[in-house]
Amino acid sequence: MRDLWILELVVFLLLIFPLIRPFSGTLRRFSGLGWFYPIGLGIAVCLFPAYGFRPECIPLLICVVVVNITSLFERIAYQDNAVAERLYNRKKASRPVAAIVMLIITTGIAVYFSPALDAALTGDRVRTVALFDERRQARFSVRIYDVEQAKTKGVMVVVPPLIDSFHAVDKICAEIRNAGFAAIVFSREKAPLKEKMSLLAALKNGTVLEKANQTGRYWENERLSDIEFIFSNMDDIMQTGNKTPVFAVGYGAGGSALISAVSSDAFIAANPSLKAVVAVESRLWSSFYHEEESLEMPDDLTWFAKMRLKAALWFKSRQPKKMNRLADAPVMRKPALFLTSDAVLSAKERDGKYAALLNALYANGAAPALLLAGQGMKALDYLDYPAVQPLYSTAFLGAGKRLDARMASVVSTAAAIAGFASFFMDGFVPDEAAQKREGFRTGMGENTHVEKNRAWNSAGFMVY
Repeated sequence: MRDLWILELVVFLLLIFPLIRPFSGTLRRFSGLGWFYPIGLGIAVCLFPAYGFRPECIPLLICVVVVNITSLFERIAYQDNAVAERLYNRKKASRPVAAIVMLIITTGIAVYFSPALDAALTGDRVRTVALFDERRQARFSVRIYDVEQAKTKGVMVVVPPLIDSFHAVDKICAEIRNAGFAAIVFSREKAPLKEKMSLLAALKNGTVLEKANQTGRYWENERLSDIEFIFSNMDDIMQTGNKTPVFAVGYGAGGSALISAVSSDAFIAANPSLKAVVAVESRLWSSFYHEEESLEMPDDLTWFAKMRLKAALWFKSRQPKKMNRLADAPVMRKPALFLTSDAVLSAKERDGKYAALLNALYANGAAPALLLAGQGMKALDYLDYPAVQPLYSTAFLGAGKRLDARMASVVSTAAAIAGFASFFMDGFVPDEAAQKREGFRTGMGENTHVEKNRAWNSAGFMVY
């Protein structure tokens, strides 16, 4: 989006020339510079419909609006030419200096936090297939990142985030293809704004409040149906036969749906080529539920005490219901990798939003499963935000994580996914790790938090 940088600098130039006019004898001879103010304002306002909501541009827009209002009032006050001449001759006029300083600061913020990501999606060796699910009357657009048949290690099915993150997923698929895996990513028709707002509520409170949890459950079920539909059409999409190893990556509700899928005997039997799954920042909303507490009315209460208790119960029933129980963890029958925020290191988060995920990680009889959390990695880092909305990403920086390192989170995520898939290429069994593999390279750099369940052979398995 370098064109956004250019427009921001154009706004800066349009305002800086009339602002420095009082200090330049040459510029004072150009009376038309005042028209630069409204032109700059028009461009600054148009940035938002053209590029979407850009928080880093808000300070610049405010600065431009203030400068325009101040200029308008000055034009009215400067009807007396003698007064205007005296003001212009003051070389150290305070208003232009303050405006110039604020313009430089706000333009610097806008340019520094503008997205460095190219808006165009990858087009090389990418094809698109349209599918229609007659049972649910749902239309799918499937992007396929092809690899030369002789060099294909396997197929990676990517279930994208429900909140738009096209660019991050596109870069992940491109990086996965560079590692030798053909990648498939699908998208459905866009959800209405109302559904997106309810989804945001689920992402924030789906493990706490029942209403938000119901939304999360709904999307987990929808994603599970999406996954089953895509897998049922795998041969038509890829035309590689059922011997090609298949791996699956799911974001959010998609990751939760994959965990549920690989705990189902029917799904495993229907998809024997599936080797392992990756769940990225998945909450497992379906494992949280609200259990009503039964309260008995004591017989020995006075009439007034009973009325007071009934009133208290009535008000309590009107309050949002909170999730207070966890269902039994799904017992996964395929290896899994969990990529999470480093918030998982917090005791509060481990007992809260990540409780169900950790239960699935440590479930008795489960297949080998790993949890990785890079230092400073937050939930937003797995989406478009570090590259498309750097200001949001900076506002939620993790401890010790630099902004430039965060911008590379897409590449490190793809490296972790591809490394995990490569680890299971030959029907790998953990007990034979010492003979077959040296270890699993996370691709996420130093200070990566790792948790593994008992299905791993700790003596023969190394994560680095």
